[in-house]
Amino acid sequence: SFYGVPRAKTLINWVESVPAGFTFCLKFPRAISHEKRLVDCEEETRIFLDVLRSLGEAAAPALLQFPPDFTRQQHGKQLATFLDWLAPQLDPLRIGVEVRALDLMTPAFATFLAERQMAYVLVDRVATPDAYPFWHELLTQGNGPDFTLIRWIGDDKHGPTGNDALVAPNDEALDRWAERLAALQRAGTSIYGYMHNPYEGHSPASLRRLQERLAPFVDLPPWPPEGTTTFPDDSTDDQQLSLF
Repeated sequence: SFYGVPRAKTLINWVESVPAGFTFCLKFPRAISHEKRLVDCEEETRIFLDVLRSLGEAAAPALLQFPPDFTRQQHGKQLATFLDWLAPQLDPLRIGVEVRALDLMTPAFATFLAERQMAYVLVDRVATPDAYPFWHELLTQGNGPDFTLIRWIGDDKHGPTGNDALVAPNDEALDRWAERLAALQRAGTSIYGYMHNPYEGHSPASLRRLQERLAPFVDLPPWPPEGTTTFPDDSTDDQQLSLF
């Protein structure tokens, strides 16, 4: 959805191809966030929101991501104006906002989003400030949405370049995130996350390692879910699987 809004037929195929309970996290089209940079993009935004609504219960929180040069200094006014316009149109949709400019990675901006029931996207990435402490504080105080989006990226410049093998285990980080996810769940927060291959070299393996660490804290459902195809064990088959 970042490169183009899916057609209605495509959405139907998506929903019919997955088991009940499967949800889709769509990304705001780049025409809105990267090309028009929130200026005169109301029509494109309405179209995208209609796409989200058409997914019904299969719609997970959508991701509104900005490029690194989208800064508070240069774009803060249009960002605030756009989000104020967007907020009353969302119900029951959910939106997470990811910023990549340092002057927007602040408790003040996280609070701004929380007050509008949007999520500040947490990013575990080299050279990116850790926003978890102030986001968790907002949620535990009851000031924010009932969901959180997280992206585990790691070192995407100098880290693992492959995608089929665990080559850079980060046990300390996964241990820390297991405790954090458990704390978020205790606060009544639904958690959505994206695990990227540069984090450890093979995102499916990283997710399984995180799942193992979560087990002592959280009552997890069986994986893979009942009624789905059994996935091969990572130790015997590292081939990337197709979604559909």
